[in-house]
Amino acid sequence: MKRTTNFSMPLYATWILIASHCLPCLVDAADFHLTVQGAGRKDGSTWEHALDQQALSDVVNKTMMPGDRLLLGGGVYKDARLTITQGGADGSPKTIAGVDRGEGLPVFISTWSEDKPDKGATAVQIKPGAGYLVLEGLRIEDYKNCVLVSAGKEGANCPHLVFNDVDMRRFRHGFYLSGCDDLQLHGCDLRRYTKHGFRFEQGCNRVTLRQCTADCSEGDAYWETKTELFPFGFIVNNGGVPNSQFVFEDCLAQNNLMPLQKKRYKNGDGFVVEGNTSDVRFTGCRAIRNQDGGFDLKVDGVQLVDCIALGNSRNIRIWKSATLKNCFSGWASCGLWCNGGPITVDRSTFHAMRTAAVQTDDKAKQPITLRDCLITSCPQTHRKTARGKVETDATVVAEEADAAYMQPSPGWDGLGTAFNSRTYPAKGYHQPLSANATK
Repeated sequence: MKRTTNFSMPLYATWILIASHCLPCLVDAADFHLTVQGAGRKDGSTWEHALDQQALSDVVNKTMMPGDRLLLGGGVYKDARLTITQGGADGSPKTIAGVDRGEGLPVFISTWSEDKPDKGATAVQIKPGAGYLVLEGLRIEDYKNCVLVSAGKEGANCPHLVFNDVDMRRFRHGFYLSGCDDLQLHGCDLRRYTKHGFRFEQGCNRVTLRQCTADCSEGDAYWETKTELFPFGFIVNNGGVPNSQFVFEDCLAQNNLMPLQKKRYKNGDGFVVEGNTSDVRFTGCRAIRNQDGGFDLKVDGVQLVDCIALGNSRNIRIWKSATLKNCFSGWASCGLWCNGGPITVDRSTFHAMRTAAVQTDDKAKQPITLRDCLITSCPQTHRKTARGKVETDATVVAEEADAAYMQPSPGWDGLGTAFNSRTYPAKGYHQPLSANATK
């Protein structure tokens, strides 16, 4: 097949960044076309001669070279399975991109059922060592695992994977990724799962998630009876090699519940980071209506900036040390729970807690410092179950009416300026008028 340079590709930011530095290596790049049924000669040269679904794994592993693209036409790819053993190269990734040709983006659909969640197929499996891949514009439904990268032996991993606009619906695990360095996920929306939305472990480093959503039930009470123990939206898990350098930007985790758990302590969290991870930052993230913690963070030095936690049991759980800046915590049992410390909280708001704005537990030996914070409609500022202290610096305690919030409502989705205080503009959480406009 003749290789020609093709610059009519979608202008995804990641691709532009790669191309701008590596134009010489893309001169011989080729496009291959694939549809469900295929067409014509089925050599992939054009849409009129598209490959068919049966050629999916072979064309990626045996035909495509670094820098090539596989364009998947819209349609339903029933029981599709893509196993990738051969990736691209540094500066020349292989790209698999969905194309809407009038029928929507391509949809991989299988037969997984929430009634037997541990049974079912894997849609996309990337084998250890297959890195430098871009997957974008795909839809995956009814699989046990939607995208799976298993840990490799002797440190083999899958570097430089990029997932743009890969959405999933009805599954057990969405992204189940191990040993992935320099990993990027952008605009991936995951809905209706029984176990985990995004799961990372065993040596994932330098990972960025931007504008991604994990919504376990979409608020459907029936679906919540089908979830398994410990449903989590985003989890950076213990196990194997430690993980490091995670950045979460403008991500949403909500409705992670399992109401039929028989134990007294019922778990289900929005964002979870276990203790063998380091260097973690959340910016503009929201955790809404999760069974236990909105943010359940066991890592030292975690940072939360412009983050929102609403309607969880314990909105923000910190097991070690942290800094919070311009955050909002509302309508929970407690706003900030600490079992370690120290924690510094700057210009943040705690509103409508059932017990207290802040709670310190058995191992909370270091203080929580609240600076220029606003605490409204909470029965107490600090509830101490065993030890730990709370220090306040220029923090205001008031009732909701005194704060004169712009548009207060317990149904707030965490976007916009509803809980900017007009009475105390220099205290607590504030969003600029233009903030969150594109989230």
